[in-house]
Amino acid sequence: MIKQCLAIILAMLVTASFYGCANDRKQGEEVQDISLRQKPKETWDDFQRRKDSLWTVFNESTDEAEVDKARVMLFDMGCNADWGMIVSTDYERHKACVEKEYLQFISAHPEQEALFREEKERWENYHEAVSAVAELEDHGSSGALYITGVLEQSVDLWLASFHNLWLFDQNQDMSFSETIFTTRMIDDAYKAYFKQADGWARSYCFEEKDGLKEHHDALVHERKRWNEWMAFRKTVSKSLPKDMRKIYDGCTNLTMRTKLHQLKNQNEGLGLMSDDVSNCLLPDSCSDKALLEYPGLNVVLEKHCADLNWYPEFD
Repeated sequence: MIKQCLAIILAMLVTASFYGCANDRKQGEEVQDISLRQKPKETWDDFQRRKDSLWTVFNESTDEAEVDKARVMLFDMGCNADWGMIVSTDYERHKACVEKEYLQFISAHPEQEALFREEKERWENYHEAVSAVAELEDHGSSGALYITGVLEQSVDLWLASFHNLWLFDQNQDMSFSETIFTTRMIDDAYKAYFKQADGWARSYCFEEKDGLKEHHDALVHERKRWNEWMAFRKTVSKSLPKDMRKIYDGCTNLTMRTKLHQLKNQNEGLGLMSDDVSNCLLPDSCSDKALLEYPGLNVVLEKHCADLNWYPEFD
């Protein structure tokens, strides 16, 4: 969509240039008529009305193309507060879509519905713990964007935990990693993330010892809730029919892969970020090999800062 807009603008510029050259001989007439052809300068009230109109489209339209166009224009016109509202609305939409799919899924399995709902409670506990950590962190004017990004990551984990089961019910194609992701991998990534997060908090966020401890304890609680969720999934798995259990276990493995990816990027790709950070982040499309070999964003970024001509390669 953005490329199409740029192409249209370029075409308009080329056309304007052509007619400008062809009409040089009419310069005198242009000077007389220029006041008629000039677009009146937009007032602040005009700007606000145009912005309000875009917000109406963004919040109420059911046309995804219209919403996408309004989103881009609002980003161009907005400030940090506007950007926070945009990503917050997108997050709520995303969560609502995941909730809708989840309800459709469990309604198709009434015999396991109570068990699946109990498992969802474990995810909700984890989600609350994730939110508590994010709210203790200071990201300045980017704070709203950051917190929303952290929460969206948690919803993505929930989606990964059942989406392929829903596809299985619909007789649609499913994709699973051949790599087995283990609790040990997650624990090691958590330890590295703890070390980086504690250092970051000590350097930038908290001057008081109590603040450092509160942040660290919140991270410990988040990891505890994560482990409880994964442990309960093992309980659920044992209660499922064999064919369904295989897909469910594959979803658990995918959830762990997604969590490992999030931990290794250390939440640094959320909110506003520099090009250096974005270029050093482990991409979503990375291979399992690249994911397992990636040492963590802090290690990669430090190497890049020592040699600005070096960037990581993701096989």
